[in-house]
Amino acid sequence: MSQPTTLRDALLPGASTAPRARDATPAPTAPQPPLPGLSTATLVGLILLTALYLAFELAFNARLLDVVGGGASADDVHHIEISGRLLSGIAVALVVLQGLLTWRARRVRLGRAATPQMGVVLLLCGLTVGGVYLGLQQLVDGIVASRSTEFRRQALNITLIQQAIVDGRVQLTGMEQDAGLYARPEGKAFLALFPAMAASVQELDRKIEHAKLTLIAEHVGHQAGGIQGYYRSYQQAMDGVAKQWRDYSKLGSANVDVEAEVAKQHRKAWNNYLSDLGKRGWTPSTVPGAYEGRVRQSVRQRVPVPSDWDLRDEASFRAAVDRKVRSRFHGQVPEVKVRGQRIAPGLSQAAFTAHPAVQAELRDQLKLPAGTSVPLSTDAEGFRRQLYDPMRMARARTEAAKYNAPLATFADGGSNAAQGLDATRAALVPPIALLCSLLGAIGHLGKLVYLLCKLALRLAARQIPAAVLPRLCWAILLVPFALAAGIWTTLSHMDNSVTTSELYQTLQRNQADDAQQQRSLPLAPAIVNALHVVAVGQGYAYPYNEHLRVHYLQGITFGYRPKD
Repeated sequence: MSQPTTLRDALLPGASTAPRARDATPAPTAPQPPLPGLSTATLVGLILLTALYLAFELAFNARLLDVVGGGASADDVHHIEISGRLLSGIAVALVVLQGLLTWRARRVRLGRAATPQMGVVLLLCGLTVGGVYLGLQQLVDGIVASRSTEFRRQALNITLIQQAIVDGRVQLTGMEQDAGLYARPEGKAFLALFPAMAASVQELDRKIEHAKLTLIAEHVGHQAGGIQGYYRSYQQAMDGVAKQWRDYSKLGSANVDVEAEVAKQHRKAWNNYLSDLGKRGWTPSTVPGAYEGRVRQSVRQRVPVPSDWDLRDEASFRAAVDRKVRSRFHGQVPEVKVRGQRIAPGLSQAAFTAHPAVQAELRDQLKLPAGTSVPLSTDAEGFRRQLYDPMRMARARTEAAKYNAPLATFADGGSNAAQGLDATRAALVPPIALLCSLLGAIGHLGKLVYLLCKLALRLAARQIPAAVLPRLCWAILLVPFALAAGIWTTLSHMDNSVTTSELYQTLQRNQADDAQQQRSLPLAPAIVNALHVVAVGQGYAYPYNEHLRVHYLQGITFGYRPKD
């Protein structure tokens, strides 16, 4: 018997003991996965999640442009910032999710445990959303807080000009040729960038000093709803006065001056009391002790003084008379008071309206300066001259003091610190938000294309030569970067009616000069280029993004509802 030639021959007695001849052709082996990594199902899931995120990001980008380029209030910007930070957190969480799933797949391919567990993956993604949300908030707050007091005051003046542009009350030199510019996407993008670019203009507050009071007055008028909105406020105030007069006139002769009546009844009752005592030769201080109870009882029959009332206590006596007089009206005193002043009976509506207390009330409601007389009725020209213009100018003079306040008042803890910080946020946050939104959209568009390419390679792997496949796997890694670079370069070399205007070119040069003066020369071209890309890119992308928001995402508002 021949000796076993293999371990299998030794362990398996029934096996053949003859040496095996080498096969002419190799035995077929199981094919290796052409693209090791994420499974097809996982790739499809990531593609769907990325596409869904991208849809919301593009829709948000359109809404953000409406907010920052439409003269929205600080509250509007704050509310949409919340949506923006949340979307940014989701964007980073999707990258983290893909990285963790890739790590799990690699461990499985190497024969190790599939860690981290999916529960841990989801927890880490949730923590990423929260961390990015809070991190962005801290970043923006830090940028705003780090600005100088001079920048804060200048930002306050810039936002005044920006609001005037939005309202159509100011026409900027260098952009007069296009009246409808600011209603279009590129115009809105310029308005969003305007505060950050105008901040580089030296001594801006001095250059607009001659027009500042007018701008503030017009802004005040706009806040009041214009002359028509202010007239509606006037009508509401006069309707309130008319109702007061109708209630007043219903009282007629029953309109009693209670204080006068109390004084009258007090004098009468006290004199009667003294007269009764005098008939016996007494005064309140000389009533014999044995008779005090009888005297007190006699007084209580006419005036409800306390049972232990001191016969000399005139103040308590008067208070008892007051209660007796008011009790006749069962708690409903038939009198009309305005601002604590009683209105005498019998006045006509015009006389009632002209009463000093009523006039003071009207001035407070309509925010009019002291001494202004509010007429019962007036024509359009009289209304403008007597009420609307005095209101605007009075409030404008009050507001102007804030715009020209010393720099020290804009420092932390100063009287204008809060307004300065709000203006700084309004100047810096919009361009930052638009740039980040544009970068996020471009980045995730590249990521979506990369995932689609990877899925296509996986599905077509058996038709691709084995020698070519690895190179293609590496090549698709460049797709996101190539796409982003291509879009950015294209936008950098494109122009629109904003970027070709004389004003934009001047502001752009000022921005570059300002960056150089602040020793940020290496960043100057990047800052100018980024502003250009935002100004051009938003103009081209907005119509598509807005169509997506309105027609495919049910008009999602992201917390912002523009006022009609």
